[in-house]
Amino acid sequence: MPNSCRLLLLIPIVALAPALASAAEATAPAAASTPEAGKLPDWAPKPRPNVIEDRLRIEVNLMGAQPTTKLRVDETPTLPGTEISAEDDLGLDDFQLLPQVELTLLPGEKHLVRLSAFAIHRSAAKRIERPISFDNEDYVVGERVDSLLNLTMFGLTYGHRFIVHRRGEISASFGIQIADVEANAVVRSRVVRESESGVAPLPLMGLEGRFDFSPRWAVEGRVQYLTVNEEDVDGSILDARLAVTWRVNPYLALGLGYRTFQIDVDSANEDTPGFVDLQVAGPLLFVRASM
Repeated sequence: MPNSCRLLLLIPIVALAPALASAAEATAPAAASTPEAGKLPDWAPKPRPNVIEDRLRIEVNLMGAQPTTKLRVDETPTLPGTEISAEDDLGLDDFQLLPQVELTLLPGEKHLVRLSAFAIHRSAAKRIERPISFDNEDYVVGERVDSLLNLTMFGLTYGHRFIVHRRGEISASFGIQIADVEANAVVRSRVVRESESGVAPLPLMGLEGRFDFSPRWAVEGRVQYLTVNEEDVDGSILDARLAVTWRVNPYLALGLGYRTFQIDVDSANEDTPGFVDLQVAGPLLFVRASM
């Protein structure tokens, strides 16, 4: 074919090229609607959180508690008794392994309800090494004193999770703790017995949270606090813990932490003058299941 004829055939093809390109763009898949790499479209299922929280958590923990107790029971607000250390002066244990159980209900994404219990019971018999004035009684050096100090607390806590994220959460809490305290000191040789007991509901405000810094490792903490400042009584209660957890799977986690529980009450009331400063602190090992 002559070259002139070939040129004549190329002219319409060149002329049609822009139209063909436009048609190809119209029929090709819309690249702009394709999601960016690594980003899921809105209709795609969201990834599962690191922790599966259906409706229930069960936690069983073991605390290596190291209690320290200082107290003074006065005869009258103007006649103070002897400040004593329950561990040093009366021989009460300064270490105990305390098993505990917590049950947390999750009725919705923003709510939690926790049931908990805490108890430490101690008793001892010791010949005292210095004179002690306790309430209306005087104990002399060398007398054998049988003493008992029990603290039992049952708690109900409601929490509102105002920040919920697949990698963590923050909650504000309000709890009621029912505290049962019993103290007793007996000198059998003189039939001397001094006992104090009481049960009281204690409202506690708190804050707690969790952050997952990897798919398996997380840090979590909680604190509850109460302070009372009245005419004759000043007091405070603190319950706090901090822990690191390792997630075996989305339903099971192991944790290692530290907990401190403190009661500090100073009373000038005519019926119950004196003060008590009790602290129970120590490492915490626990296992938690989500169901």
